[in-house]
Amino acid sequence: MKTKIAYLRGLMEGMQLPEDNNTKLLRAIADCLDAMADEIEAEETRVDMIEGDIDEINGDIDELDEIVGFLIEDEEEDPDETDWEDDFDFYTCPNCGEVVPIDEESLNDEADPICPKCNAKLFGD
Repeated sequence: MKTKIAYLRGLMEGMQLPEDNNTKLLRAIADCLDAMADEIEAEETRVDMIEGDIDEINGDIDELDEIVGFLIEDEEEDPDETDWEDDFDFYTCPNCGEVVPIDEESLNDEADPICPKCNAKLFGD
């Protein structure tokens, strides 16, 4: 845009216009166009900066999405929410009342299972 305005100014100078009201008007219009071109350039610079900020924010959002995705996956893998409980039978300690999960293999062992809280045998003597 600046080059077009410079071209107009060159035409005006080349035409050797007389110093009358029309010439003053044309010079004022050229000055106005110069000022508008400066403002447009400044706005383009601001837009470029904003676009850079938006790109940076989008990158941050992508990182946060990834982190949230990992957190959601971790929650889905939370042992409290999985089917691991299906692999155990639950027994209440007769001594302290603690609920103890015991898998089938441990029940088949010769040793009596003990309560992890009070160390008492779960099935008595």
